[in-house]
Amino acid sequence: MSFQGSLIENTGKYQTQNITYFPKKGKVERIVDGDTIVLENGDIVRYVGITSPETNEPFEKEATEANRKLVEGKEVTLEYDNYKGDKFGRILAYLIIDNINVSIEMAKLGMAQVVVYQHKKPFIYQDKLLGAQDEAKQKKLGVWSL
Repeated sequence: MSFQGSLIENTGKYQTQNITYFPKKGKVERIVDGDTIVLENGDIVRYVGITSPETNEPFEKEATEANRKLVEGKEVTLEYDNYKGDKFGRILAYLIIDNINVSIEMAKLGMAQVVVYQHKKPFIYQDKLLGAQDEAKQKKLGVWSL
């Protein structure tokens, strides 16, 4: 079984990493999918504000590849919102690389949908995320081409 398969299996059983600190910078070691990466230190980071297609959904491979092109092997800055961790023990953060917010970029490419929680505090970048998604919808990019 590959490491990726183990990671997904463990996540499904709610085995979590122990988040003891929230790094400000890191190097991306591996891409899990279109909205999740693993840093060189082993931290699993899930992007804030978006969700990308899951396994066997349309555009899952394209979203993973778009994420890979944006961040794999690169030094990134992590910026935090109101929610810093999830029930799976993943760090929730925006990845910033060369002044580009990866969550916004994935939405702009049509490789992710913006997540808005009705009864929670809005995300810091919610308006920019929604604007990027609207742009992708108008251009019928990625998930919006179906």
